[in-house]
Amino acid sequence: MLIILLLLIVLIFVLVRVIGHGGKSSDKDKKSADSAASGENRGIIFIDPGHGGMDSGSDDDNERYEKDDTLKLGLAVRDHLQALGFKVAMSRTEDEMVDRTERGEMANKAGAQFFVSIHRNKADGGGQGVEGFIPKEDDAESRLLGENIMHFLGKAGFEERTIRAGTLVSSAEDYEENAAAEMPSVLIEVGFLSSADDNYLFDNNLDKNAKAIADAINYTFMTLYEPEAAAEYEQMMAQTEAACEQIMKSTNDALSGASAAFDGTEEGTDSGGADPQA
Repeated sequence: MLIILLLLIVLIFVLVRVIGHGGKSSDKDKKSADSAASGENRGIIFIDPGHGGMDSGSDDDNERYEKDDTLKLGLAVRDHLQALGFKVAMSRTEDEMVDRTERGEMANKAGAQFFVSIHRNKADGGGQGVEGFIPKEDDAESRLLGENIMHFLGKAGFEERTIRAGTLVSSAEDYEENAAAEMPSVLIEVGFLSSADDNYLFDNNLDKNAKAIADAINYTFMTLYEPEAAAEYEQMMAQTEAACEQIMKSTNDALSGASAAFDGTEEGTDSGGADPQA
């Protein structure tokens, strides 16, 4: 049984490496890397780490402030996006206060294709997971961007909540950032500061979370502007999911077989004592 488990672990490792990378760098990955190295840009993404300076945002009653978390995550997202060949503009790269409307206007001046404002949530009565807010018009591109980011963060470990048009209070109103931005935009809440579980996921998977957001932005960009690359990506994801399902089935079958064999061995073993009829 131990040998079977070890073989399955090796098989999973090999398949993840091969399927995840296609066995070699894909043309899309090579193009992105070449673009980043040459200074060419596939597009411009605006990342807005929420709050800053005197505006600390939410806190967890233990000297942990939203403005610090959003900046750490925003800078990490920037690095991943640049590695994918994007030019990244930001509302802030240090602890400074920026007017909320100005953030959207900065994205307009930068000529950004997407505006992503990073925040963290808080609820006195509990709450976990990722949710987001898009413009009240509920345009399809903003919704696609928001839902992709939420789903990719869900794969990174967060609970998925919902993407809403408007604000928490009213679907007829907009947050200032979304109101000012003239491109697809989303204000994404990456977990609850009031949740110890979400804080654990945020702190221990910071780079994984940043990559999830960058990959979601990249996938949305491909869907809207690079349809051939998006089709290739979707095919790769479908193959990966199918392979994972097959691995899980094979694992369950192997464990069931090993368990049955073990039970059979147990049932066929006696104490070695004398024959009671002797």
